[in-house]
Amino acid sequence: MSAVAHDLRVELRGFQITLDGTAVKGEFDLRSLFVEGPMKNGVLQAEQYDAGKRADVAKAMHREVLHTDEHPQAVFTGSATPSAGGVDGYHVAGQLRLAGASQPLSFEVRNDHGTYRSRIPLQPSRWGIPQYKALFGAIKLKDLVEVELALTEA
Repeated sequence: MSAVAHDLRVELRGFQITLDGTAVKGEFDLRSLFVEGPMKNGVLQAEQYDAGKRADVAKAMHREVLHTDEHPQAVFTGSATPSAGGVDGYHVAGQLRLAGASQPLSFEVRNDHGTYRSRIPLQPSRWGIPQYKALFGAIKLKDLVEVELALTEA
Protein backbone atom coordinates (compact mmCIF):
# COMPACT_ATOMS: atom_id res chain seq x y z
CA MET A 1 0.00 0.00 0.00
CA SER A 2 2.96 2.33 0.29
CA ALA A 3 2.69 3.04 -3.44
CA VAL A 4 -0.68 4.76 -2.89
CA ALA A 5 0.27 6.64 0.27
CA HIS A 6 2.38 9.76 -0.25
CA ASP A 7 2.90 13.30 0.91
CA LEU A 8 0.69 15.93 -0.67
CA ARG A 9 1.30 19.57 -1.38
CA VAL A 10 -1.66 21.79 -0.65
CA GLU A 11 -1.78 25.53 -1.32
CA LEU A 12 -3.76 27.98 0.81
CA ARG A 13 -5.05 30.60 -1.60
CA GLY A 14 -7.05 32.85 0.76
CA PHE A 15 -5.35 34.43 3.76
CA GLN A 16 -4.43 37.74 5.35
CA ILE A 17 -1.54 38.35 7.72
CA THR A 18 -1.05 41.71 9.42
CA LEU A 19 1.71 43.10 11.59
CA ASP A 20 0.85 46.16 13.68
CA GLY A 21 3.84 47.05 15.84
CA THR A 22 4.60 43.70 17.43
CA ALA A 23 1.02 42.36 17.15
CA VAL A 24 0.52 39.66 14.50
CA LYS A 25 -2.82 38.42 13.23
CA GLY A 26 -3.33 35.80 10.56
CA GLU A 27 -6.70 34.79 9.13
CA PHE A 28 -6.68 31.71 6.92
CA ASP A 29 -9.65 30.68 4.75
CA LEU A 30 -9.41 26.90 4.93
CA ARG A 31 -12.05 26.58 2.21
CA SER A 32 -9.43 28.01 -0.18
CA LEU A 33 -7.09 25.02 0.26
CA PHE A 34 -6.16 23.63 -3.16
CA VAL A 35 -4.64 20.17 -3.65
CA GLU A 36 -1.67 20.60 -5.97
CA GLY A 37 -0.66 16.94 -6.02
CA PRO A 38 1.66 14.33 -4.54
CA MET A 39 5.26 14.97 -3.60
CA LYS A 40 8.09 12.54 -4.35
CA ASN A 41 11.58 13.17 -2.97
CA GLY A 42 10.62 16.79 -2.28
CA VAL A 43 9.38 17.42 -5.84
CA LEU A 44 5.75 18.10 -6.78
CA GLN A 45 4.34 15.46 -9.15
CA ALA A 46 1.21 17.43 -10.14
CA GLU A 47 0.73 15.42 -13.35
CA GLN A 48 -0.07 12.32 -11.25
CA TYR A 49 -3.39 13.87 -10.14
CA ASP A 50 -6.10 14.76 -12.61
CA ALA A 51 -8.96 17.11 -11.69
CA GLY A 52 -11.09 14.20 -10.43
CA LYS A 53 -8.39 12.91 -8.06
CA ARG A 54 -7.74 16.44 -6.76
CA ALA A 55 -11.48 16.87 -6.14
CA ASP A 56 -11.69 13.53 -4.27
CA VAL A 57 -8.78 14.43 -2.00
CA ALA A 58 -10.13 17.96 -1.44
CA LYS A 59 -13.55 16.57 -0.54
CA ALA A 60 -12.05 14.26 2.10
CA MET A 61 -9.80 17.05 3.41
CA HIS A 62 -12.70 19.51 3.79
CA ARG A 63 -15.47 17.16 4.95
CA GLU A 64 -13.70 14.43 6.90
CA VAL A 65 -10.52 16.02 8.25
CA LEU A 66 -10.92 19.78 8.67
CA HIS A 67 -14.74 20.05 8.69
CA THR A 68 -14.53 23.41 6.93
CA ASP A 69 -18.32 23.68 6.82
CA GLU A 70 -18.23 24.12 10.63
CA HIS A 71 -14.77 25.71 10.95
CA PRO A 72 -14.03 27.62 7.73
CA GLN A 73 -11.19 29.69 9.19
CA ALA A 74 -8.03 29.25 11.19
CA VAL A 75 -6.89 32.34 13.11
CA PHE A 76 -3.50 33.11 14.63
CA THR A 77 -3.03 35.96 17.12
CA GLY A 78 0.27 36.71 18.76
CA SER A 79 3.36 38.86 18.74
CA ALA A 80 6.56 39.11 16.72
CA THR A 81 9.81 40.15 18.35
CA PRO A 82 13.16 40.58 16.59
CA SER A 83 15.22 37.39 16.53
CA ALA A 84 18.15 37.14 18.91
CA GLY A 85 21.76 36.65 17.97
CA GLY A 86 21.93 39.00 15.01
CA VAL A 87 19.60 36.90 12.87
CA ASP A 88 17.48 39.04 10.52
CA GLY A 89 13.97 37.86 11.34
CA TYR A 90 11.42 37.39 14.08
CA HIS A 91 10.38 35.06 16.86
CA VAL A 92 6.59 34.73 16.62
CA ALA A 93 4.50 33.37 19.50
CA GLY A 94 0.76 33.23 20.10
CA GLN A 95 -2.38 31.13 19.78
CA LEU A 96 -3.67 29.28 16.73
CA ARG A 97 -7.40 28.56 16.60
CA LEU A 98 -8.02 25.62 14.29
CA ALA A 99 -11.04 23.31 14.06
CA GLY A 100 -12.66 25.08 17.01
CA ALA A 101 -9.71 24.60 19.39
CA SER A 102 -6.92 26.99 20.40
CA GLN A 103 -3.35 25.95 21.15
CA PRO A 104 -0.11 27.86 21.66
CA LEU A 105 2.19 28.08 18.67
CA SER A 106 5.62 29.64 18.24
CA PHE A 107 8.04 29.69 15.34
CA GLU A 108 10.94 31.58 13.79
CA VAL A 109 10.68 33.72 10.64
CA ARG A 110 13.83 34.70 8.73
CA ASN A 111 14.32 37.47 6.22
CA ASP A 112 15.59 35.99 2.95
CA HIS A 113 16.34 39.04 0.74
CA GLY A 114 12.99 40.70 1.45
CA THR A 115 10.92 37.49 1.60
CA TYR A 116 10.03 36.36 5.11
CA ARG A 117 10.20 32.57 5.33
CA SER A 118 9.27 29.98 7.90
CA ARG A 119 8.60 26.25 8.16
CA ILE A 120 6.10 25.46 10.88
CA PRO A 121 5.41 21.86 11.90
CA LEU A 122 1.83 21.41 13.09
CA GLN A 123 0.53 18.33 14.87
CA PRO A 124 -3.21 18.26 13.99
CA SER A 125 -4.10 16.10 17.03
CA ARG A 126 -3.19 19.08 19.27
CA TRP A 127 -6.31 20.76 17.85
CA GLY A 128 -8.44 17.64 18.18
CA ILE A 129 -8.12 16.63 14.52
CA PRO A 130 -7.90 12.84 14.36
CA GLN A 131 -5.68 11.04 11.88
CA TYR A 132 -7.56 10.40 8.64
CA LYS A 133 -7.78 6.75 7.61
CA ALA A 134 -8.82 5.22 4.29
CA LEU A 135 -8.92 1.73 2.78
CA PHE A 136 -9.80 0.20 6.15
CA GLY A 137 -6.81 1.82 7.82
CA ALA A 138 -4.26 0.85 5.13
CA ILE A 139 -3.75 4.56 4.48
CA LYS A 140 -3.41 6.78 7.52
CA LEU A 141 -2.36 10.42 7.56
CA LYS A 142 0.68 11.34 9.58
CA ASP A 143 -0.01 13.47 12.60
CA LEU A 144 2.19 16.15 11.07
CA VAL A 145 1.59 18.96 8.61
CA GLU A 146 4.45 21.21 7.57
CA VAL A 147 3.37 24.74 6.81
CA GLU A 148 5.76 26.74 4.67
CA LEU A 149 5.43 30.53 4.62
CA ALA A 150 6.97 32.86 2.08
CA LEU A 151 5.70 36.41 2.60
CA THR A 152 6.65 39.74 1.07
CA GLU A 153 5.56 43.18 2.25
CA ALA A 154 2.46 44.48 0.50
